[in-house]
Amino acid sequence: MPQLTLYGYYKSSCTTRLRIALALKKIEYTTVFIDFFNKEHRGAAYAAINPNMSLPTLAADEGDGQGPVYITQSVAALEYLEEAFPDNGVHLLPNNAADRARVRSLVEVVVADLQPRQAAQTLEKLGNDFNANQDQKVKWAYDWCIKELQAYETLVTATGLAGKYSVGDTLTLADVCLVPGIQNAVERWGVDLDKDFPALAKIYENLKAVPEVQGAHWSQQPDAPKE
Repeated sequence: MPQLTLYGYYKSSCTTRLRIALALKKIEYTTVFIDFFNKEHRGAAYAAINPNMSLPTLAADEGDGQGPVYITQSVAALEYLEEAFPDNGVHLLPNNAADRARVRSLVEVVVADLQPRQAAQTLEKLGNDFNANQDQKVKWAYDWCIKELQAYETLVTATGLAGKYSVGDTLTLADVCLVPGIQNAVERWGVDLDKDFPALAKIYENLKAVPEVQGAHWSQQPDAPKE
């Protein structure tokens, strides 16, 4: 069985995806904390394993003497967990090909359309290159959250996908990615989920009741600041 190491940061939404999936699939792993705030992810040591200098990285060591495989994108890591640990915990991709495509489409709304547009490096570039102030950065992030969460809401309601979770009553990779996306939208950018997205509000309430989701929240991580 591969030995896993998760390089991450407590506030990283992409890292949160992996924490949720690893917990749901009951996979043991070691954590290496990367201090994003102090730009440790841009140092030579981390760049050597992830040239994109993004978080997280999942290292998988098969014990064959070849050293670990470094999986440097969160969705690739999530798919790896499904393939490498098919009998662990829950299955996060449906058996039906059409439903798998639906799940992957929702995943992409979050990881390709929502998250990059309000990521730290995007907001940093808006400030550095276009002199955006904090209020303008917040408006930028808020507006993109509204647009992409509306797309997600429409997909799960107009097609009748939504049940207890995003695709029926079984938690999938779509939900794993949705949770930190909503946490950012609500906690950082002030989106009113109940007012603007009633279907997502219900789904999120169900997801918040899942112990593995609760334990993956940034405030519960060992590297999170303690009040």
